[in-house]
Amino acid sequence: MGHVWLEGDNLRNSTDSRCYGPVPYGLIKGRICLKLWPPTDFGFLRASPNSHRIWND
Repeated sequence: MGHVWLEGDNLRNSTDSRCYGPVPYGLIKGRICLKLWPPTDFGFLRASPNSHRIWND
């Protein structure tokens, strides 16, 4: 617990949890809040659909 699984949006060119494994919360420096692509979905993101899966140490 206390870790998250992070995946980049470019499957073939992302260095992410698929390479490094789960990332400790303490290493996270920011939060995604805006979606740019595709243009039809542009806007601020709502609360995480997975928020019920987040635990704190």
